[in-house]
Amino acid sequence: MSIIDRIKGNPFEKLKKDDLLEERIRLEREEKLGIANVEALSAEKKELFEKGFKASEGERRMIAQQLQQLDRKVKLDNIYLKKISDQIRVVDNLSFIHDNKQMLERTGLMSRVLKMPKSKLDEFLARVNIKDQINTGNIDSILHTMDAEYGLMSEPAEDKETAKLMDVWSTSDVSKSDEVFEKWDKEKAAKEKNELDQA
Repeated sequence: MSIIDRIKGNPFEKLKKDDLLEERIRLEREEKLGIANVEALSAEKKELFEKGFKASEGERRMIAQQLQQLDRKVKLDNIYLKKISDQIRVVDNLSFIHDNKQMLERTGLMSRVLKMPKSKLDEFLARVNIKDQINTGNIDSILHTMDAEYGLMSEPAEDKETAKLMDVWSTSDVSKSDEVFEKWDKEKAAKEKNELDQA
Protein backbone atom coordinates (compact mmCIF):
# COMPACT_ATOMS: atom_id res chain seq x y z
CA MET A 1 0.00 0.00 0.00
CA SER A 2 1.31 3.40 -1.01
CA ILE A 3 1.87 6.18 1.53
CA ILE A 4 -0.75 8.21 -0.38
CA ASP A 5 -3.38 5.46 0.07
CA ARG A 6 -2.89 5.52 3.84
CA ILE A 7 -3.90 9.17 4.12
CA LYS A 8 -7.49 10.35 4.02
CA GLY A 9 -8.13 13.60 2.22
CA ASN A 10 -5.43 15.84 0.77
CA PRO A 11 -2.05 14.13 1.30
CA PHE A 12 -0.18 17.44 1.09
CA GLU A 13 -1.93 18.85 4.15
CA LYS A 14 -1.45 15.77 6.32
CA LEU A 15 1.98 14.50 5.29
CA LYS A 16 4.85 15.64 7.46
CA LYS A 17 8.50 15.66 6.40
CA ASP A 18 9.28 13.13 9.16
CA ASP A 19 6.61 10.75 7.82
CA LEU A 20 8.16 10.92 4.36
CA LEU A 21 11.68 10.34 5.70
CA GLU A 22 10.50 7.39 7.77
CA GLU A 23 8.70 5.90 4.75
CA ARG A 24 11.78 6.31 2.54
CA ILE A 25 13.98 4.52 5.10
CA ARG A 26 11.43 1.70 5.37
CA LEU A 27 11.26 1.32 1.57
CA GLU A 28 15.07 1.37 1.22
CA ARG A 29 15.35 -1.39 3.83
CA GLU A 30 12.71 -3.42 2.00
CA GLU A 31 14.50 -2.84 -1.30
CA LYS A 32 17.85 -4.03 0.13
CA LEU A 33 16.21 -7.21 1.47
CA GLY A 34 14.56 -7.80 -1.92
CA ILE A 35 17.85 -7.33 -3.79
CA ALA A 36 19.63 -9.72 -1.38
CA ASN A 37 16.88 -12.29 -1.96
CA VAL A 38 17.17 -12.01 -5.76
CA GLU A 39 20.96 -12.37 -5.53
CA ALA A 40 20.59 -15.49 -3.34
CA LEU A 41 18.10 -17.00 -5.79
CA SER A 42 20.43 -16.20 -8.70
CA ALA A 43 23.34 -17.91 -6.94
CA GLU A 44 21.13 -20.94 -6.25
CA LYS A 45 20.13 -21.03 -9.94
CA LYS A 46 23.78 -20.95 -11.01
CA GLU A 47 24.65 -23.79 -8.62
CA LEU A 48 21.73 -25.91 -9.85
CA PHE A 49 22.65 -25.22 -13.48
CA GLU A 50 26.20 -26.43 -12.88
CA LYS A 51 24.85 -29.59 -11.16
CA GLY A 52 22.99 -30.41 -14.36
CA PHE A 53 26.27 -31.12 -16.20
CA LYS A 54 27.16 -33.94 -13.79
CA ALA A 55 23.63 -35.31 -13.25
CA SER A 56 21.89 -38.31 -14.79
CA GLU A 57 19.06 -37.74 -17.26
CA GLY A 58 16.37 -38.22 -14.58
CA GLU A 59 18.15 -35.80 -12.24
CA ARG A 60 18.47 -33.28 -15.06
CA ARG A 61 14.68 -33.22 -15.52
CA MET A 62 14.25 -32.56 -11.81
CA ILE A 63 16.93 -29.84 -11.89
CA ALA A 64 15.25 -28.25 -14.94
CA GLN A 65 11.96 -28.03 -13.01
CA GLN A 66 13.73 -26.54 -9.99
CA LEU A 67 15.39 -23.95 -12.25
CA GLN A 68 12.01 -22.99 -13.69
CA GLN A 69 10.58 -22.55 -10.18
CA LEU A 70 13.53 -20.36 -9.22
CA ASP A 71 13.05 -18.33 -12.41
CA ARG A 72 9.43 -17.66 -11.44
CA LYS A 73 10.50 -16.58 -7.94
CA VAL A 74 13.14 -14.24 -9.37
CA LYS A 75 10.56 -12.79 -11.78
CA LEU A 76 8.06 -12.15 -8.95
CA ASP A 77 10.78 -10.64 -6.76
CA ASN A 78 11.85 -8.32 -9.60
CA ILE A 79 8.24 -7.16 -10.04
CA TYR A 80 8.12 -6.48 -6.30
CA LEU A 81 11.42 -4.57 -6.46
CA LYS A 82 10.04 -2.43 -9.30
CA LYS A 83 7.04 -1.54 -7.13
CA ILE A 84 9.32 -0.58 -4.25
CA SER A 85 11.45 1.52 -6.59
CA ASP A 86 8.30 3.27 -7.85
CA GLN A 87 7.21 3.96 -4.26
CA ILE A 88 10.63 5.43 -3.45
CA ARG A 89 10.17 7.81 -6.40
CA VAL A 90 6.68 8.70 -5.11
CA VAL A 91 8.12 9.53 -1.67
CA ASP A 92 10.95 11.56 -3.24
CA ASN A 93 8.44 13.52 -5.33
CA LEU A 94 6.20 14.08 -2.29
CA SER A 95 9.22 15.37 -0.34
CA PHE A 96 10.13 17.73 -3.17
CA ILE A 97 6.52 18.97 -3.38
CA HIS A 98 6.43 19.36 0.41
CA ASP A 99 9.60 21.49 0.33
CA ASN A 100 8.62 23.58 -2.71
CA LYS A 101 4.86 24.13 -2.41
CA GLN A 102 4.92 27.87 -3.11
CA MET A 103 7.10 27.56 -6.21
CA LEU A 104 4.92 24.70 -7.52
CA GLU A 105 1.77 26.77 -6.92
CA ARG A 106 3.20 29.51 -9.16
CA THR A 107 3.91 26.99 -11.96
CA GLY A 108 0.35 25.60 -11.84
CA LEU A 109 1.54 22.11 -10.91
CA MET A 110 0.19 22.19 -7.35
CA SER A 111 -3.40 22.94 -8.43
CA ARG A 112 -3.31 20.03 -10.88
CA VAL A 113 -1.79 17.66 -8.32
CA LEU A 114 -4.57 18.51 -5.86
CA LYS A 115 -7.23 17.63 -8.46
CA MET A 116 -5.87 14.13 -9.07
CA PRO A 117 -7.52 11.09 -7.49
CA LYS A 118 -5.08 9.31 -5.16
CA SER A 119 -4.59 6.29 -7.44
CA LYS A 120 -3.71 8.51 -10.41
CA LEU A 121 -1.52 10.74 -8.26
CA ASP A 122 0.41 7.70 -7.04
CA GLU A 123 0.79 6.45 -10.64
CA PHE A 124 1.92 9.88 -11.87
CA LEU A 125 4.44 10.42 -9.05
CA ALA A 126 5.90 6.95 -9.69
CA ARG A 127 6.53 7.82 -13.36
CA VAL A 128 8.20 11.22 -13.18
CA ASN A 129 10.99 12.87 -11.27
CA ILE A 130 9.53 16.33 -10.62
CA LYS A 131 12.78 17.80 -9.28
CA ASP A 132 14.76 16.75 -12.39
CA GLN A 133 12.02 17.94 -14.75
CA ILE A 134 11.91 21.36 -13.09
CA ASN A 135 15.72 21.65 -12.94
CA THR A 136 15.92 20.97 -16.69
CA GLY A 137 13.11 23.44 -17.42
CA ASN A 138 10.57 20.80 -18.46
CA ILE A 139 7.70 21.98 -16.24
CA ASP A 140 5.48 22.47 -19.32
CA SER A 141 6.11 18.85 -20.25
CA ILE A 142 4.93 17.70 -16.80
CA LEU A 143 1.85 19.91 -16.97
CA HIS A 144 1.03 18.62 -20.46
CA THR A 145 1.39 15.01 -19.26
CA MET A 146 -0.90 15.71 -16.32
CA ASP A 147 -3.49 17.36 -18.55
CA ALA A 148 -3.44 14.85 -21.39
CA GLU A 149 -2.90 11.54 -19.60
CA TYR A 150 -4.69 12.17 -16.34
CA GLY A 151 -7.69 14.14 -17.58
CA LEU A 152 -6.80 17.41 -15.90
CA MET A 153 -7.39 19.71 -18.81
CA SER A 154 -7.27 23.26 -17.56
CA GLU A 155 -10.20 25.54 -18.11
CA PRO A 156 -10.25 26.68 -21.73
CA ALA A 157 -9.50 30.32 -22.23
CA GLU A 158 -12.64 32.24 -23.10
CA ASP A 159 -12.76 33.71 -26.57
CA LYS A 160 -13.86 37.33 -26.91
CA GLU A 161 -17.33 36.40 -28.15
CA THR A 162 -18.00 34.11 -25.18
CA ALA A 163 -16.71 36.76 -22.78
CA LYS A 164 -19.02 39.32 -24.36
CA LEU A 165 -22.04 37.01 -24.07
CA MET A 166 -21.19 36.26 -20.44
CA ASP A 167 -21.05 39.99 -19.79
CA VAL A 168 -24.36 40.64 -21.57
CA TRP A 169 -26.13 37.90 -19.58
CA SER A 170 -24.79 39.09 -16.24
CA THR A 171 -25.44 42.83 -16.75
CA SER A 172 -28.67 42.93 -18.77
CA ASP A 173 -32.22 42.92 -17.51
CA VAL A 174 -34.02 39.68 -18.40
CA SER A 175 -37.28 41.61 -19.06
CA LYS A 176 -35.50 43.39 -21.93
CA SER A 177 -34.02 40.21 -23.42
CA ASP A 178 -35.59 40.84 -26.86
CA GLU A 179 -33.99 44.31 -27.13
CA VAL A 180 -30.65 43.02 -25.78
CA PHE A 181 -30.69 40.14 -28.29
CA GLU A 182 -31.46 42.47 -31.20
CA LYS A 183 -28.59 44.77 -30.20
CA TRP A 184 -26.14 41.88 -29.70
CA ASP A 185 -27.17 40.19 -32.96
CA LYS A 186 -26.81 43.44 -35.00
CA GLU A 187 -23.39 44.15 -33.50
CA LYS A 188 -22.27 40.60 -34.28
CA ALA A 189 -23.57 40.79 -37.86
CA ALA A 190 -21.86 44.17 -38.40
CA LYS A 191 -18.58 42.78 -37.03
CA GLU A 192 -18.77 39.71 -39.31
CA LYS A 193 -19.54 41.92 -42.35
CA ASN A 194 -16.60 44.13 -41.49
CA GLU A 195 -14.28 41.09 -41.24
CA LEU A 196 -15.54 39.83 -44.61
CA ASP A 197 -14.99 43.23 -46.24
CA GLN A 198 -11.39 43.31 -44.96
CA ALA A 199 -10.61 39.78 -46.13
